[in-house]
Amino acid sequence: MTLTADVMASVDAAKRNEARAAARIIAIGEEMERERVKREARRQLDAEDRGPVSLPEILTLRERLERPRAVTNYRISNWQPCGTRVMLAAGFKAGKTTMIGNLIRSLIDGDAWLDRDAVVPIAGTVVLLDFEMSATQLDEWLRVQGIRGDDRVVVMPLRGHAAAFAILDRENREQWAARLRQHGATYLVLDCLRPVLDALGLDEHRDAGRFLVAFDALLREAGISEALIVQHMGHLGERARGDSRLRDWPDVEWRLVRQDDDPASPRFLSAYGRDVNVTESQLTYDRQTRRLALAGGSRKDARTELVLEAVLGLLAGAAPMSGRKVKAALAESDHSRDAIEAALRLGQRDGRLIVESGPNRSTLYRVSGSVRSVSGGHPTERVSGCPPPSIEGGHRDTPRRLPLHTSQAVSDPDTGDADVSRV
Repeated sequence: MTLTADVMASVDAAKRNEARAAARIIAIGEEMERERVKREARRQLDAEDRGPVSLPEILTLRERLERPRAVTNYRISNWQPCGTRVMLAAGFKAGKTTMIGNLIRSLIDGDAWLDRDAVVPIAGTVVLLDFEMSATQLDEWLRVQGIRGDDRVVVMPLRGHAAAFAILDRENREQWAARLRQHGATYLVLDCLRPVLDALGLDEHRDAGRFLVAFDALLREAGISEALIVQHMGHLGERARGDSRLRDWPDVEWRLVRQDDDPASPRFLSAYGRDVNVTESQLTYDRQTRRLALAGGSRKDARTELVLEAVLGLLAGAAPMSGRKVKAALAESDHSRDAIEAALRLGQRDGRLIVESGPNRSTLYRVSGSVRSVSGGHPTERVSGCPPPSIEGGHRDTPRRLPLHTSQAVSDPDTGDADVSRV
C-alpha cells in the first residue's frame, strides 16, 4: 500500500508540473500577443505621425553626373539659395526684429536686400509667427517699413500664446499646415524659437532637434519650401545657443552681432552655409524708415577705424610725427600699440595719411590735405562695394563698392532711441 501511495503521489506531482508548464506556455503566448498588439499600435501611430514615405531613387554616380547640371538659384543673391532654411542667430538686442522687417519687405517687394543684393520676390505670402513682440508694436514697426505688397504679408503675434504652436502633436500640426496653405504661404518666419520651446516643455539644450523635425514636417505638409528661424545667441554671442541641432538644421546661418556690450555700438552681419559665404560687414540704420544697409567692414575694421580717427585728431594741425611719437602721444588712450600700427597702415593705404621721410631715416606721418575735418566721435562712413549680383550664375564673396544712400551709420537700431525698446 505504501509503494502504491508513493507512486500515485509522484504521478500527481508530474501532472501538476505538466499543467503548470502548459499554463506557462499559454500565459507566455498571451503576453507575447499583447506585446505584438502594442508594438503594432506604436508602429501604426508612428506611421501616422510620419506620414507617407516614398523611397528615394537609387542611381550610380555615373548616372547622376550624366544628368543636366543644376544651377544654384538664389532667393537672396549671396545670402539664401532657393528652397533653403535659414537660422538667424542674433545677439542680445542686436536688432533681429528690425532685420526681419527688412527681410519681409525685400521678399515681397523685391527691394535689394540690405540695399545691395538682388532678391527674387516670392509669388505667395510671407507668414510671420512672432512670439516676442506685442501686436501693437509689431504692427507699427512693420508699418514704418513701407511694404507695398502688405496684402501678401500675414502677421501672427503669438506672445503669450506659444503653446498653441504645439506642432509635435500631429493633429495640431495638420491644423497649422491647413491655415498656412489657406493663406498661400510660401515663406515662413518664426521669431523666435526659445518661447516656443519653453511653452512646449522642451529643453533648449536637448530637445530642439525634436521641434525642428516637426517644423520640417509642417513645412512639407504646408507646401512651404523656404523658412527662417530666429534664435538668440549663446557661447559669448558668436553662435546660436542650445542644442547642436540648431546649427546642423539650417542650410545657411546668419549671424547678427553688436561690436561690444554698448547698446549703441554698431551692428555686423555675416552669413555662411551651402553656397553661401558672406564675410562680416557693418550695417547702417535709417531711424526714420527702420531700414538697414550694408556699409562694409568687419568689427576689426571698425575698431581700426576708431583708432585712425584718434590718430587723425592728434595729427590735425600738428607737425608731422613719427610712428613712435604717435604711439607715445596716445599711450594713455585705450588703444594698443598694435592697433595704432594697424591704423597708421590703414590711413596710409586709403590716402588719409601722407608718409614722408624724416631725419635719421625715420618715417613721418601727416594728415592728407583731402581730409578736411576730423570727427572726434563717429568713424567716417565707409562702404564696401560689389558688382551687380547674378541670381542665376551663383554667388560672389567679394565685397562690392556702392554709394551709401541716406542711411546714417548705425548707432543703435535696438535701444538708442528713447522710444524704442528693441529691434
